[in-house]
Amino acid sequence: MSKVVVSGVGMSPFGKFLDKSMKDLGKVAVDAALADAGIEVKDVQAMFFSNALAGLITGQECIRGEVVGYPLGLAGIPIHNIENACASGGNALHLAWMAVASGMYDTVLALGVEKANHEDRQRTFSAYAAGMDVEQGFATGDGAGQERSPFVDRQARLAATLFEERGVTMEGLARVTSRSLESARLNPFAHRRFGGSPEDVLNARVVVEPLTVLMSSPVSDGAAAVVVTSRPEALASSRSVDILASRMATRPPADQPDAPNAVEASAHAAYEQAGLGPGDMDFAEVHDASVAYELMAWTDIGLCAPGDEQRWAMEGVTEAGGAMPVNRSGGLVGRGHALGASGLAQVHDVVRQLRGEAGELQLADPRRAVVQIGGGVVDWLTAASSVHVLAKG
Repeated sequence: MSKVVVSGVGMSPFGKFLDKSMKDLGKVAVDAALADAGIEVKDVQAMFFSNALAGLITGQECIRGEVVGYPLGLAGIPIHNIENACASGGNALHLAWMAVASGMYDTVLALGVEKANHEDRQRTFSAYAAGMDVEQGFATGDGAGQERSPFVDRQARLAATLFEERGVTMEGLARVTSRSLESARLNPFAHRRFGGSPEDVLNARVVVEPLTVLMSSPVSDGAAAVVVTSRPEALASSRSVDILASRMATRPPADQPDAPNAVEASAHAAYEQAGLGPGDMDFAEVHDASVAYELMAWTDIGLCAPGDEQRWAMEGVTEAGGAMPVNRSGGLVGRGHALGASGLAQVHDVVRQLRGEAGELQLADPRRAVVQIGGGVVDWLTAASSVHVLAKG
């Protein structure tokens, strides 16, 4: 397999943009990524386009990437449409990496775009519900299913598991949420730029007991793009970031209850591919559609020992000055969660960190990072997960 690097990244701000189309958002991200890589549209040999909800929000099905790419000049090339719930962007990067590493192409684009907001908020909630087994569903039992995403109920169940089995408290969850909100305040691309103390988090409106509205990611529109290449000039550039590993996994069979879950399996495979372990990482970006997801991810990808989550939260281990910074960008809770774009937005922020270009969010000389995002739910477990290991070239 050829050596593969990220040579360019770009994204649009995340937020609620009812007046912008997928084409509008995609153009901002693509223009920025190509300029960052120092290439033109004609240099892109294929595109991997990630989106989760367009068919249900805007009605655009079947050729989403072709529709967004055509006015940008991304025409005549292979365009692959990827839909894998919140993991769509990570999936797109995985396929882009594979296409270049195999030698089929030398330069491709991974582009994620999401328009999740709609004037009819119930349409958004119904679209989110399609990210689970619709025949199984979630039983909320409180009649609130028409007023919120059903995934919040799963987030509450995860929080309860952390309380009962890991000793986590509401104060621990609030401390981690505040860390993300304060980082997002410094991120010019973030949806939530207002910051927030642990007390602010705890005093916010309760969505599903025990979670407050600030503990879950907002419904975001946005786009992110990543240029993946093996061109000699990019391999030699000090601004390029190496993709040391790219792996995906899905939920294990029901008759294998002790098998690694999707997040654990994708992380184990990525570390093995990179020839590294979690202790070799300097920082991480992980899936945090709610703060409970984040704490689960700490242990699933091997950063934190089960049972240490509360100590990590209260001692600031994952904060900027801690031993293992996590979601310095603000994560999905702070930066926002534009489903098909979120996995690529994570990579955008990690690449900027590794280059030393993260501005007020910059960490002290990071060299390696692990990036994880999950998507969808099958029988209460994450349906799919991608993990990438990136390193300063």
